[in-house]
Order: sequence, then C-alpha cells, then structure tokens
Amino acid sequence: MSNLPLSRKWRRLKLGLRTLLTASPAGYFIPYRYAAETANAAGRPHYPAIEAMMDQAAPTMKAWLTKATKYQDAFASFGNATPPDPRWQQSWFPRLDGMMAYVLTREFRPERIVEIGSGHSTRFYHRAILDGELETIFHAIDPAPRADIAALPITVERTIVQKADPAVFKTLSGADILSIDSSHILMPGTDVDLLFSTVIPALPSGAIIHIHDITLPDDYPEIWQWRGYNEQQGVAALLAGNGFEILWSSAYATTRLKYLVARSIANGIHLPEGAHETSLWLRKK
Repeated sequence: MSNLPLSRKWRRLKLGLRTLLTASPAGYFIPYRYAAETANAAGRPHYPAIEAMMDQAAPTMKAWLTKATKYQDAFASFGNATPPDPRWQQSWFPRLDGMMAYVLTREFRPERIVEIGSGHSTRFYHRAILDGELETIFHAIDPAPRADIAALPITVERTIVQKADPAVFKTLSGADILSIDSSHILMPGTDVDLLFSTVIPALPSGAIIHIHDITLPDDYPEIWQWRGYNEQQGVAALLAGNGFEILWSSAYATTRLKYLVARSIANGIHLPEGAHETSLWLRKK
C-alpha cells in the first residue's frame, strides 16, 4: 500500500473516515484481529484446485483461440475505430477480453444479453450482434458506464442491479449471455451477492456467464490490492461446486498458454502496456 500515489492515499483516507465516522459509508471496514498476519496479494499462493480445473479446460480454450481466426477481418477494423465502435486502444477491456466477447457472441448467437456493468465490453457485444446480423435483445444495467454507450441501440437501465427489475433475468434461456463487470465486492447486499446467490443459481442449464476482472487461478495482482476486490473468492466457490463448464479464461491463457497466444491471431492485436486480460467465460451445466 505504501507504493500508492499520494492522491490515491488521500482518497482512501477520505473514504475510510467517511465509512467509519458518518452515517453514509463509502465502503466497508471489517475488523479481523489477524489481518497483519495475512499475506498481501503478492505473497499469497495461487489456487491449485481451480488451476487443475482450468488445466482440464485448456483444450476448450485452445479451440476458441483457433476459432477466433475466423473473425480476423473484424478485429483488424477495431484498430483505429472511434466510439461507439470497439477499439483495442484501451485497457478496460483489452485484447483477449474483447476478442472473446466478440467471438462467443458470434458463435453462440444469443437471443438475449444482460450485462451488469457496461462500457467498452458493450461495444464489443454490440458489434458482434451487428456483424452477425443477430436479433439479440441487449439489456445493460449500469448507473455510470465507463465508456459512452448512449449511441448504441440497446436498453440501458442506469441504476445498480439491486434496484433493477429482477424480471429481466428470468428472460434468459440456454445459450443466452449474462455478463458481469460490476463492483467486484462480495458483501451482504452488494450486486455481487445478489448475482452469485440469487441470479446465477436460477439460470437455466446452458446459460453463458461472463465475469470480468477474474485472475484465477492466481490471486489478484498486487497493483489491485488497494481496490479491496474479493469477487473471485466467490467465483472459486462456484467453480468448486462443479456446476459450470469453463469455456475461457484470459488470465489462464496469458499465464499458462503463452506460447499459443503468441502464435494466435491475438499476437497481432494491440495490447496497452500494463493492461490485465481477465475475462472468465462459463457455461452452466
């Protein structure tokens, strides 16, 4: 934490004091007497059980990487695109993440996409719908999208998912997509709590689930330590229940399948320095 810029330290102090001392908290404080003995992200071990699952799914990931070659012309057009088209010159949803959002949408041809947390990912989904001449109904839920999506012909519900109409999730059927890129905080009553404990269990068999900012089978990167993310601990528990097929993991591909990524179409796509590729794609059994 000492490596944080001064501006970020002041921001954390401001939010922390507001959380501890006022009636309008800006985060969470969890007392834990052994916190000082808990290793920071850089010192924590990886998740061997999850790694074993991803090792088994590696042939599936390789197949998706090969299939992406079909769409090389589309990918080439994203190089210098301007909004609202997708582009590679951003680190929010970079290279492999954007690639697979496009590829899986084209291949699964979903009737509906419900996206929690919108922005650059939305642009990749919409472009896949457009290029594939799909009739996909696209419903995005986000109080403040990271990138401007107002020009896209989709439904945007500008609120947190806890306040959104829950009926939208009941419209999802097999091969439809639920895409999650929200707060990444798994606490009672948060969006992640609602999605993991209520929405995902009710999805039908065959539903496709995308969760972003997942670095399993490794821990979150040290540079993210200040964010307090804990969503992937919930993802690890979901995977341990063996109720999902792993289709793709950008984090696994960039760390365990480097040689394949280097020989694939991805090698020619711009990746901003310091960008983390973190999409996890699952299919409910």
